[in-house]
Amino acid sequence: MKNPVSLRCDLHGTVQELPAFFERLEAWADASGVPPGPAARLGLMLDEWLTNVAMHAYGSQGGPVSVQVDFLPPEILQCVVRDRGPAFDPTGIEEPDVGVCLDDREIGGLGIHFVRRLAHHFSYRRDGDCNEVTLGPSLLSNSNR
Repeated sequence: MKNPVSLRCDLHGTVQELPAFFERLEAWADASGVPPGPAARLGLMLDEWLTNVAMHAYGSQGGPVSVQVDFLPPEILQCVVRDRGPAFDPTGIEEPDVGVCLDDREIGGLGIHFVRRLAHHFSYRRDGDCNEVTLGPSLLSNSNR
């Protein structure tokens, strides 16, 4: 195993800052040798998750968010996102019925469903007044997740 590489970013919990964050994440992944497929899946998961934090945890008003990404070549790519919004355990949300016609389906839940489908690892814990979500894509090139 090679030496681990990490990226840590402190954000303001707004959607406006996300394009700059994703440019930084992509540059870090390229420089760190993260395989393109897992890097792209991680980016998609983080886009969904950080947008949800900005919109739902902070009601588009912003708030502290920290993102820690760790790559331990060749097998581990993991990200921990911490926010100080209200307690919210996404792992306890029921899977949406994606087989139901859009007109008959309840609104919401697809973002978390999307993250779950892409994630090899997806967990939650509450640490004091902090939500902590850990997620990571599989590094297997033939993964369907």
